[in-house]
Amino acid sequence: MASAGDLLLARPDDPFIRWRVTGDDLVAVEVDGDHVGWLRVAQQTGEVWATTLGNEPARVTAILTALAARMPINGVTVEESVFGGLPPVFTSPDPGHWCQWTLDPTTVGARESSAQILAPDDHRISDLLAHSDSAHVFPGADGIVRWCGMAQGAELLSVGAQISSASGAAHLVSICTHPSARGAGLAREVCNRLIIEAIADQVPMIILEMYAGNESGRRLYSALGFSAVGMYRSGRIM
Repeated sequence: MASAGDLLLARPDDPFIRWRVTGDDLVAVEVDGDHVGWLRVAQQTGEVWATTLGNEPARVTAILTALAARMPINGVTVEESVFGGLPPVFTSPDPGHWCQWTLDPTTVGARESSAQILAPDDHRISDLLAHSDSAHVFPGADGIVRWCGMAQGAELLSVGAQISSASGAAHLVSICTHPSARGAGLAREVCNRLIIEAIADQVPMIILEMYAGNESGRRLYSALGFSAVGMYRSGRIM
């Protein structure tokens, strides 16, 4: 039976597998040459999620069919290039369009930031994240390493977090700025502080995801030195 190790053997240079996939939470794995797929069960919702990597729709469909035979699938993630070629049974009616970004810590020069490290139970974090339509990590979630933020007086205006990854990568999540303060460079300060702290932790890679249509995010992460390394479509199918 295929395992997480087989995924890396099949696609040794794929940043999705290298930095986001571990063997501990994989329910099933399918490998067809350089096309791969796996099942996970979401801890909080119990949803069964299938992820495939590969650019040939027929081979991706075959992998999804094999995975669905193991366990009913609630949601699917595929590379953007194959989404339009999948049968309706594996196509979400409302897919999220997102991209993965990476930053090699060894390429980062000296940086400064005026952002502060926040207490993990700071009530202002949840209040601010209510303004985000993409935040998926909130105070109290497992794996949080730190929260950082920018405040004006007592009001928190921008925030972001680092969560741990079994691969060792620092995963930046829930980057959010209050609508009234956007465009002032606050998110850049938050991200720079998270990067500085991650480098101090000696992480091998820094990663994040964002919606593909987020042009302000694209400009920010490009300016910070991140590179976009993959485009995906994800959504519930049942």
